[in-house]
Order: sequence, then structure tokens, then C-alpha cells
Amino acid sequence: MAHIIHLEDDNPLQEIFKVAVQTYDPDIECLQFNNSDILLDFIQQDTNAKIQPGVFVLDIRVPGKLNGLEMAEKLREMDISLPIFVTSAYQKPNKSILTKLDLMWMPKPWHIVNATQTIVPFAYGTRPNLPKFDGKVE
Repeated sequence: MAHIIHLEDDNPLQEIFKVAVQTYDPDIECLQFNNSDILLDFIQQDTNAKIQPGVFVLDIRVPGKLNGLEMAEKLREMDISLPIFVTSAYQKPNKSILTKLDLMWMPKPWHIVNATQTIVPFAYGTRPNLPKFDGKVE
């Protein structure tokens, strides 16, 4: 089973995303967290690699010690090279940070169909032939 790790503190957005992903592909499990501390604990405790995430989707403004960008940086420090989408309704992160951490930007509000069609292939380890990274996925 493919997995998407989703960090989002807005419960309605969590539910919309989960339903859209599972409607698009019922074989994908969305593991959702509303706090960066809980997500970090989960990743650090999953020492047996029971869960094999294919992609991370991280909201930038979330509760916890780390915001979504800091969480992405922590994942890279842990040598997790999986694709990471960062998302926010606020200011777009600096392009140099997105490039340095190899992050994809998905601004809110999402077009849920486009977001789902873009993210799901990454859950299976497939990096679709997206245009050369410009810091934004629409």
C-alpha cells in the first residue's frame, strides 16, 4: 500500500484531502497529522519502517515546535529524500529554500482535483515529468 504523510492543522482540509486521495486511488493510505511534534515522533518511532511513505504534504503554518518548512528541513537532515510538497495560503517560501531542500510548492487554496492528480503518483515513487522546478505546482 502506498502512503501519503499529510501535515495539516485544518481538520476540514484534512478530510477533503483524504477523501479526494482515496476517491482517486483507494489503495493509498493518507496518514494525517495536525501537529509537527506528533509527526516527528511518529517518524522517529517508526524504526522498523512499517510505513513506507511515498510523499510528504506539509502545511507551513502548523502547531508544534517546527513549522512545515522546518519539518521539511528536519526530514532532509534525517536523510529522507522522498518528495515533499509544502503548502500554505500565506506567503510563498523563498525560492532558494525550496530549491535547497528540493521542495515543491502548492499554494492554497488548492484545486483539489489538480492537487490529487499531482501528488498521488509520488506516493508510488514516480516523479511525473513535471516542468523544471520553478517553485510552484498548480
